[in-house]
Amino acid sequence: MQIGALAASLVFTAVATAAAAADLASPPPEVVPISGLPSFYVHVGVAGIFNDPKARISLAGTPVAGGAVKIDDRVTFAVEAGYFLAPAIAVSISGGVPPISKVEAAGTLAGLGPVGKTQGGPIAATVHYHFLGFGAFQPYVGVGLAALIVFGDEDRLLRRYRTDDAVGPVIQAGFDLMLDSHWGVFFDVKKGFLTTNTKGYLLGLPVRSSVSLDPVVLHSGLTYRF
Repeated sequence: MQIGALAASLVFTAVATAAAAADLASPPPEVVPISGLPSFYVHVGVAGIFNDPKARISLAGTPVAGGAVKIDDRVTFAVEAGYFLAPAIAVSISGGVPPISKVEAAGTLAGLGPVGKTQGGPIAATVHYHFLGFGAFQPYVGVGLAALIVFGDEDRLLRRYRTDDAVGPVIQAGFDLMLDSHWGVFFDVKKGFLTTNTKGYLLGLPVRSSVSLDPVVLHSGLTYRF
């Protein structure tokens, strides 16, 4: 019995020693970091563009008292692409298919009809803060720059009608409602502060205007993170 116990003890000691040596010889196991939220995301959906124009209009250098313009609201397809710099900080750029907007005379000029048509739309680059701790509901606020990019104008009442591009500040607020780690739905609102200049000719006389657009863009659709 003593010989058997001694043999068993020697075998156990040998196995333990071999296992310890193997542990010392093998490299330590790799530590795999816990992954957080996906870094990139896109917002894809329908956007409504609502302008609140205020205009200062002159004819042949003389201000037109009470002259104003009206710009119809438009709906278009829009995309926002963003990147998370940190769990709560992201940057993004957004834009859409440029709609064609009809510009009509208003105020004391009401009844003259469409002044012209412009194809263009706002784009925005923003940085935003995402509030954590609400689970699938993830609200955010942001600030940045917006630009009105004009692709073309059409004459109506005015001949040689032209609209300038414009740049100004923009504020942003919205939320994602995530359905899983990749897919979700979103709602986003941006308020831009943009002023553009237009020019054209009425019966050969130059018409100039400075128009504060201050568009509100409502954007809603699907979120995808990757």
